[in-house]
Amino acid sequence: MKLALVAPTFNAVSETFIADHVRTLAPEATVLVTRDSLGSEKYGVPVLSQVGPDYTTFGAFDERAKTLLYKARRRFGPPLGFDDRMRVMAFFKEQGVDRVLGEFGYAAVQVMEVCAALNIPLYVYFRGNDASATITHGLMRKRYAQLFKQVKGVFCVSRALADRIVAIGCPREIITINPSGVNIADFPPGDPQPGRLVAVGRLVDKKAPHLTLDAFGRIAARHPQAHLDLIGDGPLLGRCREMIARHGIANQVTLHGALPHAKVRDVMRPASIFVQHSVTAPNGDIEGFPTAIAEAMSAELCVVSTRHSGIPEHVLDGRTGLVVDEHDVEGMAAAIDRTLSDPELARSLGRAARLHAMEHLDRERSRQRVRDALGLPAPTTVPQAL
Repeated sequence: MKLALVAPTFNAVSETFIADHVRTLAPEATVLVTRDSLGSEKYGVPVLSQVGPDYTTFGAFDERAKTLLYKARRRFGPPLGFDDRMRVMAFFKEQGVDRVLGEFGYAAVQVMEVCAALNIPLYVYFRGNDASATITHGLMRKRYAQLFKQVKGVFCVSRALADRIVAIGCPREIITINPSGVNIADFPPGDPQPGRLVAVGRLVDKKAPHLTLDAFGRIAARHPQAHLDLIGDGPLLGRCREMIARHGIANQVTLHGALPHAKVRDVMRPASIFVQHSVTAPNGDIEGFPTAIAEAMSAELCVVSTRHSGIPEHVLDGRTGLVVDEHDVEGMAAAIDRTLSDPELARSLGRAARLHAMEHLDRERSRQRVRDALGLPAPTTVPQAL
């Protein structure tokens, strides 16, 4: 038995769920296929890298153009060129691969022809962008139509994402709703301090960190003891700084940049409230269900977020957190104000959130659903997280 995991990279700081799959789904029986091999050696498993063209070598393009080309390749194809198909086919044969999991929709598309040629069962995980912005492109919809005819099983991190791929032809009966989840033991209740807020996520359109800051800025003067720790990096950093300056809240906000997972836990520990104003991005990109929200719920934080994609499936308004409509900055400001003004409410919602996370977002249960679908035995031992 040998499992191949396919993803553009196995080293993205924000994709802890993929690193978890490498370590835990089939320890000592996993191989990796990727474009970017950076960091993959740390897993100690066979890796086939440089699969697909390397746009970073296109010297005629400026850095922005190279980035856009790489993203286009990552998301939209083509499945694989002839040479890469032969490399992947030889690698699968050499390693004895007998099942494949594409960690994103576009990753599964890349290897679907190889899997069909070798009669290897193919499974796919949809997580957000691959079931939103990606499916607005006719070419990718055609490739997904082919994929849905071939795959043995589909995982979606939320019902909202499942509805999207059903709408373009995926049979609902092959879909398993399976949030990536959280290692509950890694995010126990901390030592919350009243007025301490935290936000975690890439500074990109769909996470709208500038709107989170706008909401906080509108009520910060009423809570001079309140402080927001914002963790993450990305193209909206400049807009975040502008929003901080606009509201004059530099002494109430700390911009940490991107942090290792262990450091994120440290910053979360004294927080009592987690804030994230997720929205649909201009290009149609959406969340699946943010891992950071699952971690915050496990840590017994009161979550204030939006009715966006899979978020309200777990952040139940008035029960396990508070949610407002997308772009309702005034409503989010009021929700933050409410939780800062009523610490007992925040504590109560946080306790309910942790109970919900333990029941519905435990990562080991998520892993086992994947193992069951792929016919993988439960491992006797699991390597420690890196």
